[in-house]
Amino acid sequence: MKEEDGWRQFLKLCEEIKTKERFKEFFDLFLTLEEKDDLGKRFQVIKALLKEEAPQREIAEALNVSIFKITRGSNALKIIKPRLREFLKEHMT
Repeated sequence: MKEEDGWRQFLKLCEEIKTKERFKEFFDLFLTLEEKDDLGKRFQVIKALLKEEAPQREIAEALNVSIFKITRGSNALKIIKPRLREFLKEHMT
């Protein structure tokens, strides 16, 4: 089994989650506390970048993350489709 197949299977399983409680239980099973923290910081980075209110260095300092993480988030936002960007802006900012 390829690594990619595991990811696709994971995403397909996520699509089957119908309640907030099940969603929380599911991710409590699959993510460690450290992974949840990393994901939470990534969320905050993307959210701050989408707001476009502060320079990247200020975001890094405010969130206590490396400038490298901010740069990765910024680069990821540059390659997403406009529809996803609008969805994220609508739901994250």
